[in-house]
Amino acid sequence: MTHESQTILKKKLQFEEALNTPDPKEGLQRLIDPALGEDYPMDSILKLTMLARACTQEDPKARPTMRSIVVALMTLSSTSELWDMNAVQENQGLVNLMSGR
Repeated sequence: MTHESQTILKKKLQFEEALNTPDPKEGLQRLIDPALGEDYPMDSILKLTMLARACTQEDPKARPTMRSIVVALMTLSSTSELWDMNAVQENQGLVNLMSGR
């Protein structure tokens, strides 16, 4: 197993563990970079994580279609808490994350 494969497996196990805790939001909170502060909607993080879990099912037939993924992402982006864009722009860690740095 390559180092990259081991890293991916470790991250997947961490997310599975977080989602299987009595309070998944609390479990996920421990995985989020503390440099981001609290400038993100935790409900959206949980929904996105659940979508990612569905997309990584071992059986490809159990995974959602691309169409349903797009619909889920559009729904999530339109119904999630409105982010305070000024707060987002002031949080350099979040700006870096969103820009892929």
